[in-house]
Amino acid sequence: MNFPTVSVIVPTFNRAKMVCDCVESALANGYPSLEVVVVDDCSPDDTGARVAARFGGDGRVKYLRNERNSFQAVSRNRGRRAAAGEYLFFLDDDNILQPGAVAELVRTFAGHPDAGLVAPMAVHRRPGAENLVWSLGSDFSRWTSRPKDRRPNLPLHELPPEPTLYPTTYYPNGFMVTAEAFDRTGGFDESLEQIFEESDFGWRIMEAGYRGFVSTAARTDHYGFIEPGCAPALRLLGIEKPRRTYCFARNRLRFARRHFNLAQILSVTLLFAPLSCVYYCSTALANRRPDIALAYLRGTAAGILGL
Repeated sequence: MNFPTVSVIVPTFNRAKMVCDCVESALANGYPSLEVVVVDDCSPDDTGARVAARFGGDGRVKYLRNERNSFQAVSRNRGRRAAAGEYLFFLDDDNILQPGAVAELVRTFAGHPDAGLVAPMAVHRRPGAENLVWSLGSDFSRWTSRPKDRRPNLPLHELPPEPTLYPTTYYPNGFMVTAEAFDRTGGFDESLEQIFEESDFGWRIMEAGYRGFVSTAARTDHYGFIEPGCAPALRLLGIEKPRRTYCFARNRLRFARRHFNLAQILSVTLLFAPLSCVYYCSTALANRRPDIALAYLRGTAAGILGL
């Protein structure tokens, strides 16, 4: 029996042990035609040495290192250029794939020829939020640009017992796409750098006529890396670093202009963006991070001005 090749593409930065555990879970997944492409975004730690020590003798693992820190969109596109698979599985490095997940995603594509994106169900494993399903389908409100998820943070024990496919327009953390859909849509927009690059990519796949699904029969455990000294409240909002925060605020408005109609763009730009700026800046200041507040303010201004 011929199995289509799957390329698992794992961008990573400064998470040497975590990325090695992620790669190990992909290799141990039981899928017979698989490669893993690790794209190290110029980590200052010993990521390269650890990957070489643990997987240097395994021809299924490719290791690439960016010359400078370039963020997720660049790393994912570089991983695709090095990938040989008919399917591309983009997986964040703070995940452990559960056995059989890769095969289940491939089966979903085989049963749905119009699918362009299929994601495993992500289950939170971070301390204090264990065994919560991230969502059963992700989208955005076109009037506010806020996430619109199906059953967000659903306790795992409340999940319907029968395997189910749920429609989705994108999915954070990990998702598989066909190489055809990736190439047809041009991959990730590198000008977005980080934040909303996954959402934009997924929406462009849907706009090209493909469908997207979340499969509850495929699972990944998401450990939600939190850097030392990071305020948990800011990490949960996705604004723990100034550059990431700037991109968050700016890209939300870029995303709206690209995918929403004029009335919706005006709603997001003139109403929701200023209100969000007040909320996020206030939260940053409450956590004694004026640099984060300033970054969000600058990002909002850049997004409104179209920069």
